[in-house]
This record gives sequence, structure tokens and C-alpha cells, in this order.
Amino acid sequence: MPLLQSDTFYCDHLGASEDDRRDILNFSARDERGEGLVSYLQHFAFSDEEEGTMRTYLVRDKRTSKLVGYFSLKAGLVSLNETKTEMGVAFDVLPGIELANFAVNDGYIKKNPDLRGLGISIFAKFIRPLVKNVSERVGVKVIYLFALPFDGLIRRYSQYGFERLESDDETDLHKRLKPRYDEGCVFMYQML
Repeated sequence: MPLLQSDTFYCDHLGASEDDRRDILNFSARDERGEGLVSYLQHFAFSDEEEGTMRTYLVRDKRTSKLVGYFSLKAGLVSLNETKTEMGVAFDVLPGIELANFAVNDGYIKKNPDLRGLGISIFAKFIRPLVKNVSERVGVKVIYLFALPFDGLIRRYSQYGFERLESDDETDLHKRLKPRYDEGCVFMYQML
């Protein structure tokens, strides 16, 4: 039984199917700038699963079981209102979930050109409900991501309901929160 399902797709945890290892080798990104997402899925997702540092979910077509897309989630926090004190730096913390990886399989899109809006569908039908489910059991106030710095991608995440911070606040947040591997990426968030 899948973790989540819609009329057209279902979502399961990485490793739930014996076909996962084979299918992720055929995963492709439409744009070469998304190759890091492909590389993560093919080379690091299983080891992060084993280490418990990130959870990856595969979205598949209900009819064919073809790999449609994937996303990875991990626990995190967002720090706000930083101030310097005699003891160092103090700030408020919002508990959150980081949408660390999110990609749609270009091979699937090419074979199903009539399907539009797969990214927003995956976000609305799988990512958002999974995050909501966690937030009902554990304190979570925000879902956030570090988007690749491409205008089209930033606009797309804005359509999903993500926002950017004001320029100064974004700069301050990047100084204390931005992961090394996300250099150049843009912090975006959505309150729950």
C-alpha cells in the first residue's frame, strides 16, 4: 500500500520497491542545471536514507509505475531576529522541514507531453500533505528550501506559495543557515 496516492500518482518511500535502484538510474533533468538533483538521487539518496539524515520519496504513475519525480525532506530550523548580546548571538527559532531536493523526471514528461503542472501536483498532493502530517505530530511551523538561483525556478516556487525574505534579512539568514553545498541558492519559505 503506497504512503500517499492521488487519482493518477502514488508516492512511496525510497527503497519500498525493488525497482527503485533501476528506475533512478534512468531519471533525468530537463535542464543541465538540474544535474545535481539527478546526481543526488542516483549516488547519495540511499546512503542518506541509511544514515537517517534525509528521507527521499518517489512519485510514480499509478497505471504504469513509471518514475514521475522525487523529493527529499529533512528536519531543520529557521533562525530569526538575530541580535548580538554579551553572551554572543541570540535569535528566535522556528522549527521546520527542509524540502532539500525536488525534481520531475524529464523522461516521464517526454513520454507524457499532455501532462502539465506535474511539479505543482506533486507539491500539492504529496509534499504538502506529508509535511502537514508531520506537523500534527511534531512542532513544525515552516517548510523551506534553498532554490537554485534561476528566475524561472524562483517564479515556480512562488507559484507554489513560497516567499523570499527581504534582501537584508535574506543576507543575514544566509550567513548563519545556508548549507555549504547550496552556495548561490536562494532561501524561500512557506508558513504552515
